[in-house]
Amino acid sequence: MKLEHLIQAYKVNNIEAELKDMSNENEKAGVITFANGISASYLLDDEDIVIAMKIFFNCLTRDTLNMTNQLRHTIKILNIMQNTIMLLSNIPQTECNMILDKLGLFNNTFNEGKKIKHLEHSYQIEVIDGLLCLSINEIEER
Repeated sequence: MKLEHLIQAYKVNNIEAELKDMSNENEKAGVITFANGISASYLLDDEDIVIAMKIFFNCLTRDTLNMTNQLRHTIKILNIMQNTIMLLSNIPQTECNMILDKLGLFNNTFNEGKKIKHLEHSYQIEVIDGLLCLSINEIEER
């Protein structure tokens, strides 16, 4: 999916996304900031299509830490995960949920990190220095 279409799709799905281009002569890349404690780095090909994305989630709300704010933050995290997977992979929500389930998100087995391949993408979930990290990479055809 082209980066500009991805950002438009986030807005259509009521996900605030702020783009910061960090491209140089060698590669097209940048950062997307979604909300407090949620950001992603992306890599583009020559046609501005997102070929890799790594999303970092601080799973604790930065607002006042109470159950309501934490629940809202967790819902926001799941919404960003689902939408990103569905948009980049062009799959329905049922397939997306299957991917998240196989990655161990719903049974807490992702702690050691898990990686799967589905269709043209690989997905990896891991915890890095206390942050939950979801990586989505397009699998190159050989």
